[in-house]
Amino acid sequence: MSTLSPKAAAVLARDIYLIQNPQMSNLLFSNPVFRQSSDKGVQVNKTLKSEVGGRIILNTKDNFGACALGGDKHPNDLFLLFRGTTTANNRADWLTDARIGISLSDSGIPVHSGFNHSFKSMLPDIKRFLGEHSKSIQNIHCVGHSLGGAVATLAADWAARNTNNKVSLYTFGQPRVGTTIFSRSTTNKIGLENIYRSYHRTDPVPMVPLYPYVHAPHKDNGFFLPSNQPLASGEAHKMSNYVESVKGKSWEQLKSIVREPYSVEIAIENWLKSKSMVNPQSSAFWRWLDSALIYVLKKVAVTALVGLQSAFITGFTLADKLAYILAKGINLAENISIWVELLIRKMAAAIGIKVKHKREDITKSFIRRILIQLTELATKTAKKAIQAIS
Repeated sequence: MSTLSPKAAAVLARDIYLIQNPQMSNLLFSNPVFRQSSDKGVQVNKTLKSEVGGRIILNTKDNFGACALGGDKHPNDLFLLFRGTTTANNRADWLTDARIGISLSDSGIPVHSGFNHSFKSMLPDIKRFLGEHSKSIQNIHCVGHSLGGAVATLAADWAARNTNNKVSLYTFGQPRVGTTIFSRSTTNKIGLENIYRSYHRTDPVPMVPLYPYVHAPHKDNGFFLPSNQPLASGEAHKMSNYVESVKGKSWEQLKSIVREPYSVEIAIENWLKSKSMVNPQSSAFWRWLDSALIYVLKKVAVTALVGLQSAFITGFTLADKLAYILAKGINLAENISIWVELLIRKMAAAIGIKVKHKREDITKSFIRRILIQLTELATKTAKKAIQAIS
């Protein structure tokens, strides 16, 4: 299979935004991957319209992506491209991003409701295009940035399950799509070696939604890209900066970039015990928080992680479920409860809430309040970054 280079994938993820302007979309299809010799027939592509917004409020159909057959250099390849959030549709995309509930994907696996609804609305056209050109297709490339990366992930998962083609997934600055169930399942279907998730260190969008949403590939950090822009500035989320960051590099070179030790247990414990000030404007804080939350939940109960996967489906909100588990943990043996207490104090400090000295004052309702405000803060930070580039 002809794997796309980091720059080739990034340019496609950047240029798919042109699809919203019919006069500009020709520039997208002038990309070398679609270029054909004049004697080989016309170029074959189709614009995909997605249903974005809420089910009732701001519900609209909008140019969201494209199906396109490869040119001379990719004769047996199909490209599924999806754009990220824009403001060109009266901000209907914001409602798609904000629908953080759980719904079942086409394969029956729980995923983010908004992303899932957007993808499913395009699926009939994708199936039709595939059916018309199935004999000439061997490889499928799914590409997207931000919201488009989330939808590309669902498209790649669907293609890996429903076609006999080799599927590759390339995303930049994408938010989390599903729980561990989805992450593990889609990694197994697509193959770890075929998933190229790239993200800047200070891009807040890949940090949301908070746990139990996780990224694919499962138990893999993806392709970490250093960045110095402030977390909330939005600069690190710009697709043009992703193009610049990967330019002239191979996937092997990107994979060799050193990452912070967020998954090392002793490092997580040291972060929880540290007395240093908590700064929610730092990307490091959100990555440490995510790792610490998983670490503490595992200490409370391994089964807690499984239970969280169905948090919305069973009628409980994520905050309810997490608060219940953490409140149970605060009353367990000292070697467990101390980590729960340290985690709650870190979370409270991030949103400026003072925790009383007595452990018994840390109730389920208090924990729930902290979780709700912390989730709102993370979402607000990511939204500001997206607004800055829209």
